[in-house]
This record gives sequence, C-alpha cells and structure tokens, in this order.
Amino acid sequence: MGQTSQTVDWEALKTDLEGVWRQMPRPFRTDRSIHGTLQCYLYRRLSDAGFQVIADYLPPRIPDRSVDLIALDQEQKIVYAVCLDTVITLYAVKSLTSFEAANRIILTTGVLEKKVQESRFFLKPEIAHIHLRTPDKL
Repeated sequence: MGQTSQTVDWEALKTDLEGVWRQMPRPFRTDRSIHGTLQCYLYRRLSDAGFQVIADYLPPRIPDRSVDLIALDQEQKIVYAVCLDTVITLYAVKSLTSFEAANRIILTTGVLEKKVQESRFFLKPEIAHIHLRTPDKL
C-alpha cells in the first residue's frame, strides 16, 4: 500500500462523480446502475489515494444496511465510511454510526432535491452529506 493522503478533496470528488454520472448513457441510468457505477469510481479514487478500500462492509450487529465503502489507513483504522443512496435514510445513519470512523459521509443522488433536503432530518452532526446533482441539473 502506498503513502496515504490524510484527506480527500470531497468538493473535487463531487464534481468528478457528477461527471461520471453525466457520461452514463441515459437508457442505462437506473438507481441501481448509478449507485454501482459511482461506488466503483469512488473505490478506484480512494484506492489511488493510497487507502485500502473495502466495499459493502456490513457493520457488526447492523443487518439492515451495509456501508458502501470504507477506506482504511496504514494502521487499518477507518478513515472514511461512505454510503450512497437516493436520499438519507435512517438505515444508512445507523450503519455509519455503529462503528468508529474518522469521517462518515452520505452521498445522495435523488432527483427530487426537496425530498433529499427533507431527508436531512435523519443526519447526525458527525455525518457529512454531499448531494450529487442529476445530470439534467448540472
């Protein structure tokens, strides 16, 4: 494993993720394919930054929802825990807060931004939220 960056520029990564989404041909844009494509891209970017990345981590005692990605530093401590979803869900919040992680992030892809904003009700202060705007609104 290479030298691990201490931080990730999430604003730049947000722009990149929106670009990946925009490049997907419209007929292939389903919630599931968008989620998987963004998860794969994020996996690669975090790996390239020097993290050991684990996909679909299921926290102990939380069978409701896996965490899409966790990024480990050289000491195998979780630096980033990331969930991708259309809106913020209680299940994602419970999963992200059930274990130690330096940074917890929910990336949302919901087309109806009003619903995404309303779902922020579930957020806890230790979880960051980044909304990816749909290709039609970029």
